[in-house]
Amino acid sequence: MGSTTPREWTRPLVTGPPGPCGCGCALSPETSRGFEAVAFATDVVGVKLIPYQRWLLIHLLELLPSGRFRFARVLILISRQAGKTFLLKILALYFLFMGHGQLVLGAAQSLDIAREAWAGAVDLANEVDDLAAEVENVRYANGEQCLTLANGARYRITAATRGAGRGLSVDLLILDELREHRSWDAWSALSKTTTARPEALIVGISNAGDDQSVVLNSLRSTALAGTDETLGLFEWSAPDGCELDDVQAWAQANPGLGITVSEAAIRSAMMTDPPAVFRTESLCQRVDALDAAIDLASWKAGADASGSLATVRTRVAACVDVAPDGAHVTLAGAAVLDDGKLRVEILAAWSSTAAARRQLAPLLAKVKPAAVGWFPSGPAAELGVDLRALDGLELKGTEATEACQEFAGLVVARQILHPDDPLLNAHVAGTSKLRTGDGWRFTRKGVGHVDAAYAAAGAVRIARTLPPPPARRTRAVAF
Repeated sequence: MGSTTPREWTRPLVTGPPGPCGCGCALSPETSRGFEAVAFATDVVGVKLIPYQRWLLIHLLELLPSGRFRFARVLILISRQAGKTFLLKILALYFLFMGHGQLVLGAAQSLDIAREAWAGAVDLANEVDDLAAEVENVRYANGEQCLTLANGARYRITAATRGAGRGLSVDLLILDELREHRSWDAWSALSKTTTARPEALIVGISNAGDDQSVVLNSLRSTALAGTDETLGLFEWSAPDGCELDDVQAWAQANPGLGITVSEAAIRSAMMTDPPAVFRTESLCQRVDALDAAIDLASWKAGADASGSLATVRTRVAACVDVAPDGAHVTLAGAAVLDDGKLRVEILAAWSSTAAARRQLAPLLAKVKPAAVGWFPSGPAAELGVDLRALDGLELKGTEATEACQEFAGLVVARQILHPDDPLLNAHVAGTSKLRTGDGWRFTRKGVGHVDAAYAAAGAVRIARTLPPPPARRTRAVAF
């Protein structure tokens, strides 16, 4: 079953004996309106909350001694299919029908996403006689969707744009899919709609994003630092660096596990999604890029500064690659270890092809790899003549798409060890996917080079094609 309590969260201000929350904290109906919200959901709307939904309502609606909400902004991070849309419906209806807000505004990057929660809330209100009696009218026209009660309270929706919400005074602002805010434009416009309301609450809810999720990442960092007492964080996520198939980590990131989503469904996603996608969608972990070529958590897990290729030097395969602008060249080495894993290291790096051309031959003569490779159809073709002129070395051209995809798969399988070299780490982290037909190869996702990643991938591929070392002979001992 999924975890009821989040892995990272802002603790209550209230201390003392455990209250009726059930998690050991001291929150009670006197210190949180969440108990009233739970009662509204179960007794008025007639729905059964998932344990984490009950827990979350109690904690995000905590009160100050003055009776006002403790939080002005709440950030909720949670994996997909955990029942967050249902939670948003209940929260919006609670504010409207219990007199805690005159205007609820739901916003998402797409109006269709905002409409989903709004339409569900309208359906719930119309299905409950006591609530339906208070509904004045409902407008369904595109761009004008609005649920209005007899007392004038309204629930509207909007797309999250730089002009959203201007001219409105909002009591409850719901920002769905906050990870899609790639600039501060929509946040700047929408968050200002609450400044004139005395007990306004902003609730941002999302699963984890990537480095471009600037608003989500900034709010999360501030919440973890604890520098803003009005900002609350409730994050259901897997621990950083966990294995993709860690079922306990699944439970930490999926509080609806066993209720809204099955273990089989998560396992299927693990088998079919790219690692970065699985980490964000199912483990609620931030990644550098959703289309990253190499899973960085798995890459970091392979760091092994104590190892060395020196112990398997007769098995070492080398590969050289050149950056497209010719401003960086890398020679990498790799070998299959006794346990079947592969170790990869940077043997040399140069800032120009001219420097590489001068030093490559003497370096390879010293290292004496079992085979040397390059990518003939890529920028390294510039060194083709020099490589073919080498004496006493087996030369192997290799195909980029196969090498890149094979390398990425071995990283995820935790079969690649490396010395945690800053150059190789930077080039691996800088890779994104360049689609070619049904496959892909490395491309750089920003500034910088990725030739070290190409060289490492090529060296690994060549190392795996070399014949296995001869078995060690053992001498029989007579007793």
